[in-house]
Amino acid sequence: MTRSDTLRLRDVRDALRLLGECRDLGTDPALWFPHLLQGLGRMIGALQATGGEGRWPRGEPVRVVSAYDATEDEAAHQCFLAYQRVRGQADDPFYRAMAGMPGLISGRLVTRTRRQVVSDADWFRSASYQEYRRPARIEHEVTSLLTTSADDAICVLAVNRATGDPDYSPRERRLLYFIHHELSQLLGGALATETEPAPDRLSPRLRQTLACLAEGDSEKQIAARLGLSQATVHQYVTMLYRRFQVRSRAQLLAHTMRRLPNERWRGLVPFTR
Repeated sequence: MTRSDTLRLRDVRDALRLLGECRDLGTDPALWFPHLLQGLGRMIGALQATGGEGRWPRGEPVRVVSAYDATEDEAAHQCFLAYQRVRGQADDPFYRAMAGMPGLISGRLVTRTRRQVVSDADWFRSASYQEYRRPARIEHEVTSLLTTSADDAICVLAVNRATGDPDYSPRERRLLYFIHHELSQLLGGALATETEPAPDRLSPRLRQTLACLAEGDSEKQIAARLGLSQATVHQYVTMLYRRFQVRSRAQLLAHTMRRLPNERWRGLVPFTR
């Protein structure tokens, strides 16, 4: 490794500043994810930055949950939209190759250039390149894929460079890896994700139990308010802890209140005391 291949202090400082800005938008993935991609494209120097979340059960194609891109090139943007409309990941040689990597397990982060995964021969004759990359003038790609949980959730970041531009250097690949690694520490916490359980997607009883907890009720009070036994309420509270992967009421409320504005909290309890 040469000195030019290592991350610079400025790289780390700029990456942490970008992630701090994302934290300020953290309750809404539709805000923080595009902001992250815009900053990522500027820092690494790319025609287009793309990313999103999905689920990837082993042996099956990627199921996209959210997909964003950041670019000033309209052709690249339109090709990205067309790729998403046809669920292009299913026929993408990059994803097919990544699916066979044994290291792709829960909690593992893998960052690779296209050339590290797919040969030029397979890439340039693929429909994925001919129909979506070539019209967008995209030749160089580096993709970072994180499996975020045991239930097949993934988070993807990628940066694309145009034909004629230099391929990504080892330092730039390490920068993408560093940003994604630091991002992984925030997902599901300071940064809300599309794949995590949402408070307003719970069953009616769990929503009511959560709202009562937010109003300060004890399990005994919740039981009286909802006309349930204390044992049933305790079971509901345990289910909420498990659902949101927390260990206490304080953690539960800190996690969920960040994800619901006040007006949506009021809609969780369709009854009065």
